[in-house]
Amino acid sequence: MALVSESLTASSARFSACYDTAALRKLVVLIYFCLLALSGCGYRLANKNLGGGEGRTIAVPTFTNSTTTYRIEQRVTEAVRQELIRRTRFRVVPEASGDLVMTGEVLSYAAVPVIFNPQGRGSAYTMLVDLKVKLTDTKAGKVVYQNDRFTFREVFELSQSSAEFVPEDPAALDRLSRRFASSLVATVMHSK
Repeated sequence: MALVSESLTASSARFSACYDTAALRKLVVLIYFCLLALSGCGYRLANKNLGGGEGRTIAVPTFTNSTTTYRIEQRVTEAVRQELIRRTRFRVVPEASGDLVMTGEVLSYAAVPVIFNPQGRGSAYTMLVDLKVKLTDTKAGKVVYQNDRFTFREVFELSQSSAEFVPEDPAALDRLSRRFASSLVATVMHSK
């Protein structure tokens, strides 16, 4: 053990004689911080096409409704507008004129029973909504983002007695709309 210790001491003495260890430590620390600064987390680069919306307007006209579900397009559109206001620096306008225009369509809506009560009636339902979205840069005339099939699901339960009956599907549709809007804005802002 003493032989190994003497060998290490001798080699470190030779290393110290050849190089200035304080300067070498400073160089290692400098290289480390340069690499750390250059690597970054990527969030600044991911959003370079839209620039976070700084000083730009985005128009979100009411989505079209290809279903027979009452006001579904209004709920989804309003959720998207609110999410853009909350998470970006865009100035959001409802009409179809802006630096960017986000158009959308509600393609389908279905409420499917997934749990049945002893009488054979549905007690829990899954709401399925398919949507289509396109974001166009009006100045450049190019499509910035497009998804032809967003599918979102939300589960809701119905009360089993008529005395307690409260329609739960509007609240479930609002939850689904908020989740869709959050996902859409995150996807659009971080797409390259």
